[in-house]
Amino acid sequence: MRVLFVQHQADAPPGLVGDRLVELGATVDVVDARAGRLPEPAGFDLVVPLGSSDSAADESVPYLGSEWSLLERAVEIGVPVFGICFGGQLLCRVLGGRVGRMPDGPELGWVRVETTAPDIVASGPRLTWHSDWLEPGPESTGVARSPRAAQAFVHGPHLGVQFHPEATAESVRAWASRYGDAVVRLGLDPDAVVAETRERTGGGYRPTDELVDRMLVRAGLLPRAA
Repeated sequence: MRVLFVQHQADAPPGLVGDRLVELGATVDVVDARAGRLPEPAGFDLVVPLGSSDSAADESVPYLGSEWSLLERAVEIGVPVFGICFGGQLLCRVLGGRVGRMPDGPELGWVRVETTAPDIVASGPRLTWHSDWLEPGPESTGVARSPRAAQAFVHGPHLGVQFHPEATAESVRAWASRYGDAVVRLGLDPDAVVAETRERTGGGYRPTDELVDRMLVRAGLLPRAA
């Protein structure tokens, strides 16, 4: 299995999702979305666009058009896409959905996510860090929500999530430093969010492993357990 990660900034790497894919024997390629021309998705079994501080609804983002074309091409030829946060929002738009700015401020920190499809996304605490909402298109199916926003949708073999299954304490520390004022305005302690992330993910994070495995099974890239 060959996997293409599309990364947008240094503090939002493949993280725990990349770790799980490597554990499963995948070859992982990481490309910087800002570097210019992106690879042809036909050479990969899975495409994973990652998070970004940019908005997937902002047409002025320099790399938005090229990444849109990559995801659109992947969908066209049947290469599964697993979009995470910004990547999930852009996938949502490519598939006919909508993305916009959350009117009451960002959703940050560990929140409870409830699911209608536990065979894909389990209910439980998930790390969120986003300022935009997504609304899946008419041919997509929303499968998970937090109290404030849609958190996951499926469309054939494709999966988009708002939360961050890839996040580590190191990445959250960088985000908390960059967006500390927003964290405090929400009544959260940045150090406490980092500490909770470290406590939950320090030895790996089973919900991330399960999410990756279920996504791969759904996409036909991993055998279904007997």
